[in-house]
Amino acid sequence: MTARKKPLRAVLGTLVLALAVLTLFTSKGGEPRLYPSDPRNAVAIYLIDNGFHSDLAFPAETMTTGDDPVAVMARGAGAKPWIVIGWGDEKFYTEEGVSPSRVGDALRALFMPGNPSVVRVEGLTGAPDKVYVASASRRLLVSPAGLAAMRRRIDASMAVSAAGAVEPLRFRQPDDPEAIFYRSLEHFSVVHLCNHWAAQVLHAGGLPVTPVLDTLPAGLKLDLRLRAGA
Repeated sequence: MTARKKPLRAVLGTLVLALAVLTLFTSKGGEPRLYPSDPRNAVAIYLIDNGFHSDLAFPAETMTTGDDPVAVMARGAGAKPWIVIGWGDEKFYTEEGVSPSRVGDALRALFMPGNPSVVRVEGLTGAPDKVYVASASRRLLVSPAGLAAMRRRIDASMAVSAAGAVEPLRFRQPDDPEAIFYRSLEHFSVVHLCNHWAAQVLHAGGLPVTPVLDTLPAGLKLDLRLRAGA
């Protein structure tokens, strides 16, 4: 081994060790009172991903009752059996297409502080495992109490008026005209991505999560399989 390779190996070893420590340090345990759920009263939800972004899909009847922000948004998605909810950077998430400016905007969203964000809501005409390819959806069984806690976590993300109302932000998306966006209180960055947000909602429902793994959808699905048996 050359003298030059020894320091490089030491640096790589240190980085791997630091990453392992960070993974363990940020790991969050589940809540046994909420998850796993009793199969007799479990509610099926889905984690959906397109390779880099994660959404959550819920049965509409579990989301449209009440007057909280989630219920208002779910009813606004129309009379469809499933509600898909996601979160992301306001500018990048609401625009479409591929261009050099989009690459620059992605870097801004990742590394600039204080990026405003939005919650995206859309009605789905069928169960996610029927609408999307099998690899794009992961079925999860949660308890009714866990689902209620997940709703509260989404509610906490929402910006509301003084009267407690949420108002849709109208963005033009020709390829996705039925999606509705709402302003969120949270900020988007490389340490708080859409996949982290989805993991936080799941964690509110009692599932264990590991933020370092959850940075990408593949890591989030692996995390759920290893730690939640999902």
